[in-house]
Amino acid sequence: MKNPPTTKELLGKYYKTVSGKGRLDQMLSENFSFSGTIGKVAAGRDAFVGNLFFKYIRSLEVKTMIIEGERACAVVGYGLVSPKGDALSLDVAEIWQIKDGKLDSLAMYYDTAAYQKFMLPILFPLSRLKRKKGRTEQSLALFLA
Repeated sequence: MKNPPTTKELLGKYYKTVSGKGRLDQMLSENFSFSGTIGKVAAGRDAFVGNLFFKYIRSLEVKTMIIEGERACAVVGYGLVSPKGDALSLDVAEIWQIKDGKLDSLAMYYDTAAYQKFMLPILFPLSRLKRKKGRTEQSLALFLA
């Protein structure tokens, strides 16, 4: 039987896969959980893999990583680009838990104000903002809270 990958190997493969827009599902445990700045816990592989964040990644750089057994913390610089070409550089603190050779949980912490400003035109295109300005701003505040 093959030995499971080390935490360093598994995270290296994860970041390489994210950079290349590859498939993540085989690296994630069935009960993978995702939390952090978002305030809500997303449970399951599909919820994580389907996250909009991945769609906009154009570059990433692992700036530092600390590993202790099956736990790790990384500071990752992401370069995000929207469909209209708006760019955002976002440093993210990622806290990982590995279980049975798979990524089991991730908590991400980042500047929510900058990310919300970047996502606003994506989630609520200007045509909708003009028609429903007051109500849309209230909806966005509730949606992103």
